[in-house]
Amino acid sequence: MTYDFVPAPYAVATDTGTLDFARAMQRPVRNAVVRVVEGTAVRAMTNTAADGAYSLTFTATSAGPLAVQVLARTSTPPITVQDNTAGNAVWALGAAVPAGGGTLDLRATHGWLGTRYDATRRTAAPFAILDSMYGAATAFTAVRPALQLPLLSVNWSPNNTTDSNGTIAQGFIGTSYFEPSENGIYVVGKDGVDTDEYDNHVMVHEWAHFFEAAVSRSDSLGGNHSTGDVLDPRDSFSEGWGDAASGMLLEDPIYADTFFTGGTIDAFGWDLENEPNPTDDPTRGSFSEASVMRLIYDAWDPANEGAWDGTSLGLGPIADAFTTGHRTTSAFATVGSFVTALKAAPGVSAATVDTLLAHWNIGPITTDFGAGDGPLRAMYVDVAAFPFNQSVTLNGRAEYNFASQNKYWVITGNGARITVTGTSAQDVAVGAYRSGVEVGYADDDVTGAETFFFNSVAGSTYVVNLTGYGALNGTYNASIAITSP
Repeated sequence: MTYDFVPAPYAVATDTGTLDFARAMQRPVRNAVVRVVEGTAVRAMTNTAADGAYSLTFTATSAGPLAVQVLARTSTPPITVQDNTAGNAVWALGAAVPAGGGTLDLRATHGWLGTRYDATRRTAAPFAILDSMYGAATAFTAVRPALQLPLLSVNWSPNNTTDSNGTIAQGFIGTSYFEPSENGIYVVGKDGVDTDEYDNHVMVHEWAHFFEAAVSRSDSLGGNHSTGDVLDPRDSFSEGWGDAASGMLLEDPIYADTFFTGGTIDAFGWDLENEPNPTDDPTRGSFSEASVMRLIYDAWDPANEGAWDGTSLGLGPIADAFTTGHRTTSAFATVGSFVTALKAAPGVSAATVDTLLAHWNIGPITTDFGAGDGPLRAMYVDVAAFPFNQSVTLNGRAEYNFASQNKYWVITGNGARITVTGTSAQDVAVGAYRSGVEVGYADDDVTGAETFFFNSVAGSTYVVNLTGYGALNGTYNASIAITSP
């Protein structure tokens, strides 16, 4: 069983790229479920090997026609590619069993006709997606066999489009993304609009968000983000990690994302390893997706670009960081908690990591809360006693997931009820979190007066977050009040 894989070359210097169908290649479908069905009954089942080979022995009963079906589903780790516009039916490729048995090779084809796809021959897409994510998962389980990854459901359909003005069941998904509430990924596939099945960096980026949720945690707010943004550090870490993981797991530092422009396929992207000139990272530091991306990539990669890059850790210590301190931190999950956990991993030199951090304008982080990196640590305001009141300034020019639209306070539980109130003339939301788990939240999406309470655990650390949704063309004020009892 093979599928057509189409390369997506991208030139950073000229900002040009496409899908190169002339260089399409057949790749094996690995670990996919294969079954023989007779009518509606399954007579035998197995999985494809690493080279796509499979072998099945069965006894027919003349109960109906015999067919081989290869499902877009792996068994270990469990990944399924399904059609969200067809009742979540699993994608499959099938053919009749040769009379008397024998050899049956199957090939899923790309179906490209030169200007558009032939819908009936566009069978490779779900297998290309499956293979990208299976490769990412097994790269980690190869170095850390104890990792247990839950079922990942990937939703791809040729109806999935960049328009979000409709239902997901109709394909109105907006973009390719990971949905944590479902432990699932949605992938665009609309011919003539955007097709991500061969954008393997995009596929692995979304898988990396699944990895965070599956073995660690993500505190990301989601939302729009691009190079140069000063993001909330939860977002800058999560998105930077997704970018870096795509290059690490594909062993290719050039990130490419293709899309249709009229009748042609174009692309945008970036170099995960080398900062261009002029820079694409004007705001280096903990709040920059690009800085976090290159920090993690440099920590992993076997090549050392200069005196500042002396780390070649591979995937093992990175997996260890995610599954230990970064997962359990009482701070928000940011580059602070990741670096602290990474330095604690066996065989990691803290001094070498600090040198790498300095290159990306991040201080020598020593705690989950970012001590050592001035801007990151300064974002957390320590609350020494109740009642506590503070006025803050937010920035209506920024998206809700930017640093300038978020403020943070650290409190210690006293075993009593704690009440949190956020007030503003603009729309704001307030929440409290214990090791990343929400213990209280208020946002009516209309007013700027939000309040909630929670019963605290004595000695436990909580982080309170106020997020502004005001859309003024300028700054606006908000206030936080924390009381107990």
